Amino acid sequence: MTDVIALAQELVRMDTAGVGEQVAAEHIGRILARAGADVELVPYAPGRAHLLASAGDTRDAPLVLSGHLDTVPPGDAPWAIDPLGGELRDGFLTGRGSADMKSGVAALVTACVRRLSRGTPSRGIQLVLTAAEETGCEGSRHLVSVRSMPTGGPLLVAEPTDCRIATGHKGVLWLQIRAEGRSAHGSRPDLGLNAIVPLARLVTALHDHGLPGDHAVMGSVTVNVGMITGGTRMNVVPDSATMAVDIRTVPGSDTEELIARIRELSGADLLIEVVEDLRPVYSSPEAPLARSVTAALESVTGSAPSSPPLTYFTDAAILAGALSCSETVLMGPGDPAAAHSSDERCALEQIERATDVYEAVLDSWC
Repeated sequence: MTDVIALAQELVRMDTAGVGEQVAAEHIGRILARAGADVELVPYAPGRAHLLASAGDTRDAPLVLSGHLDTVPPGDAPWAIDPLGGELRDGFLTGRGSADMKSGVAALVTACVRRLSRGTPSRGIQLVLTAAEETGCEGSRHLVSVRSMPTGGPLLVAEPTDCRIATGHKGVLWLQIRAEGRSAHGSRPDLGLNAIVPLARLVTALHDHGLPGDHAVMGSVTVNVGMITGGTRMNVVPDSATMAVDIRTVPGSDTEELIARIRELSGADLLIEVVEDLRPVYSSPEAPLARSVTAALESVTGSAPSSPPLTYFTDAAILAGALSCSETVLMGPGDPAAAHSSDERCALEQIERATDVYEAVLDSWC
């Protein structure tokens, strides 16, 4: 029987920071194939692949289990531990991806193996493990474009939530905004047109007024100006400037309306490019899968804590729509605050707890 902690360690020790997901997919695929699942690797790029695994009759709205195999790089900040060490320290698994989200993937795989050890499930289960989630869900977007998958079932995503139940997450709208001006000597700014000025005014307006959009559960649309650049030298009036804007959206947000509001706040003729537009995901906490996960958590731990809808986005932004999922639940091991951090770690207790919860959900589903 698969040891979930050992599997999570093995996955952390594989470098999948924008590379190498195929090795992880192949390793997991062998484990699932031995357990009786139908397994397919879907190539994404050299050395990179998605994994699809299924059991039971998946033609009629299967339960979809989702996770991603890639991580962000360790970064330049010093680590006190080996990012690829997969060490066990003081009750934690350490290393890059231990929280986001190789522990969640290990828990999903182990729960599936345990369920399959008791025979072929009576209802369909579809496991979807993607490459390239960390770069704006590029992998899941690729996967749904090249593979037809069964639709209509609920979606369970094992992203880190501290084993708390979330039934949605905000969407994201990334914009690159450019202003054009006219260069002149810095001693005669009256002869030029400073391209930084309209962007500076827009930054202030966004800070003071924000953007419209509220949801009773998800809260408000948020906006962050992440970068602003312009000019070539101190003594030259800049003839172009750009800014990068990160907007987190809620159900009911409309991309065109948000862009129109930005133009209104700027009062200038700006060039606006949509870099990314992923819709928010939200389901009722009373929907069947949410109730099943709640019951499983209560059975395993004695309580079923819930989380507000997540502010970060996941592959659910692509899969929920592409697979016409009936509802979405996010629940997985790991502190979300540990994701992408130096000395990333995940509590062993949470990994084991999530595995037990997933197994109980599968038993209920089947």
